[in-house]
This record gives sequence, structure tokens and C-alpha cells, in this order.
Amino acid sequence: MGATRTIFRWGVERRLEFIEFRLFWEGRVNRSDLMGTFGVSINQASTDLNRYLGMAPNNMVYDKSARAYVRGDRFEPLFLKPDPASYLSQLRSISDGIVTQVETWVGQLPAFDKVHDPARGIDAGHLRAVLQAIHNGQAIEVEYQSLSSLDPRWRWIAPHAIAFDGFRWHARAWCFTDQCFKDFLLARILGTRDSRPSDVDRGQDADWHTMVTLEIGPHPGLSDAQKKVIALDYGMRNGKASITVRKAMLYYAIKRLGLDTDPSTRNPADQQIVLLNREVLDGVA
Repeated sequence: MGATRTIFRWGVERRLEFIEFRLFWEGRVNRSDLMGTFGVSINQASTDLNRYLGMAPNNMVYDKSARAYVRGDRFEPLFLKPDPASYLSQLRSISDGIVTQVETWVGQLPAFDKVHDPARGIDAGHLRAVLQAIHNGQAIEVEYQSLSSLDPRWRWIAPHAIAFDGFRWHARAWCFTDQCFKDFLLARILGTRDSRPSDVDRGQDADWHTMVTLEIGPHPGLSDAQKKVIALDYGMRNGKASITVRKAMLYYAIKRLGLDTDPSTRNPADQQIVLLNREVLDGVA
């Protein structure tokens, strides 16, 4: 394309990225899109479109009937690396009610839906207390309902991180009661009542700082045609895909992928994938 990027002010570059986003994903963009998203004047929107056209003349062409610029046949991204995960996450955030459509860059919503997870009862005040403890290097006293105890108990923890296992949010923390680093489900924190300085060294949480690579492949019981389909589903190359997780999150990753049972006990079409390097599970509870 021959275009070169120039260093712009952050606001200008964001608007140029927006133009490119709309061109790539929706095939068109106009002044109203810029005005509605960024609150700029009609003159500023025209300036931004002309600036982008000057930098990437092959990327868009003005369509008089549509009164908009449409994606050119020789379109090549200049500001963005189109990311399907980012686009789909915006759709998911809209579906979950986290953001409204006008808060994203998606102009034309496709028909879509998702399987909704059960609502997690995380208290805003409790989450704030955990976050403050992380930021300030403190320990906090929490009332926690564990699965192994009939009644909730008060205990001191020193949280240093939060993590999402695909379904639930956890606080990773040193437990002064059990004298070890472990996970605490945020939804099971029923109360907080005190805090204090903590000298717990979060660097000593070896499981949190150790990364483990899972190698997955199609179930050997599948046909060659089925294996090719599964390889496409999981982005496999040469019959395998690699997923890197923290050792502290390994248990959750294995369960979410359905790799926590013996693959020989399930129908290959249901199991679909197997763990190729099962030795990484040694010592995992």
C-alpha cells in the first residue's frame, strides 16, 4: 500500500483506528459515525476521513448513493490488526449488559446470542476491599463460606491477584489459617471487617508464577475427517495446539476443557480432544 504511519495525538489516532475498524468489519463509514461515537463536529469528522484517505488511498472509496466511504478492493489495515477475539468480545459484552452498543465501535449488530452463565453474587464492597488490599499490600479479615465447612468462618487473607476460571472469579491469596497460598471465590466472601499491613511476599506463590503449557490434540478415536474438523475448531497445527496457563489455574483449565476424566470412558465425539502431555498434571489436586 505504501502508506506510512505518522504520530498523532491520541484522540486523532483513535478516530483513525475507528475508521479502519468500521471499514474492515462493516465495509463502510461516514461522518455521522465519527460524530456519534466521538462527539466531534462535522468539520472534524470530514478532516479525519480526508486524513485517513490521504494516508491509505486504496482503503476506501466514496459511494455517492450510500453517502459513505466503502472499503476498497485493495484494503490493507494501517492502524489495526483485525482481531476476531476483540470483535466477538464486544458482542459478548453487549449481550452480558456490561456495555451498550453505543459504548463499542460496533455499528451494525449481527443477530447473535450466547449461553448465559448463572449470575454470580459478588458484593461490590467486598470486591473493593480485596482490590484495595492487593493495591496496598495489606491483609484483610473476611467471612468466608467454604464448601468443606457447614458455617462461614472469619479468617485473615493477604490477596495479591484476582483470576477468572471461565465461570467464576477468584482472589489468589495467602491464607493465615491454612498457612498457604490458595484461591478464594469472591462470591463466597460474605463480609469484611478489618485490614492490616502485610509482609507476605507474593513472589513466594510459586504456583501463581509458574506457567504450564497444555498440549491438546484430537481424540484418537475420531475419524480422520473428524480430526480435521476438531483441528479447525481449536486452531491446531500438525495435530496439536498449545495453551499456556498458570499452575495455580491448571485445575480449572483442565475442567473447563473437559480433560479431567479418562478420555477412554467417553464417546470420542463427545470428548473431542485429549491432553497429549498428561505429565503436567502430576501433583495437581
